[in-house]
Amino acid sequence: MTSINDILVEMRSHPGGARFADACKVVTSYFGAPRQNGTSHKVWKMPWAGDPRINMQKGKGGLAKTYQVRQAVQAIDKLVAQRRARAAKAAATSKKRVANRKTRTKNVKARKPKSKKRRS
Repeated sequence: MTSINDILVEMRSHPGGARFADACKVVTSYFGAPRQNGTSHKVWKMPWAGDPRINMQKGKGGLAKTYQVRQAVQAIDKLVAQRRARAAKAAATSKKRVANRKTRTKNVKARKPKSKKRRS
C-alpha cells in the first residue's frame, strides 16, 4: 500500500495520472471526510473562504481530473503553510513567555523588601 506522502509526490509530478481513489485518500487525510459524497462529485470543506477549493470527479479510466488534482495540491500546500506559520508563531510566543518569566524572576530578587510601617 502506497503512503499518503508518496501519492502526494506523484500527484505533484503527474497530475494527469493520479487515480481518483488515491487523490481522494490524500485529500481526506488532510481535510477530513468530504461534505458531499453521494453524487458524481466529492466535495471537501475548506478551513478558509474562497479558492483553492477541492472537489473531485472521476475522469476516464478511473483517473481524477487533472485540474482538480492541481487544485487539491494547491489547497494542501496552503494548509501546510498555514500550519507552519501557526506553529512558528506559537514557538515565538513561547520563547517570549520564557524570557518574560526570567526577567520577572530577576526583578523580584533585585527588589528590596518593603518595610512595614506600624500604625500608632
